[in-house]
Amino acid sequence: MKNQQKYLIQSEAGLLVIFPGYFWRSTIPFTRDRDRIYISFS
Repeated sequence: MKNQQKYLIQSEAGLLVIFPGYFWRSTIPFTRDRDRIYISFS
């Protein structure tokens, strides 16, 4: 794909990020002793 841009969003408590489903996305490993909630929907 041409003209790709990469964004890194720093997580923080209470943060909600919403974006279109056609965006490529991934997560990095989570090493804390708490749960991480990652929800995907269309």
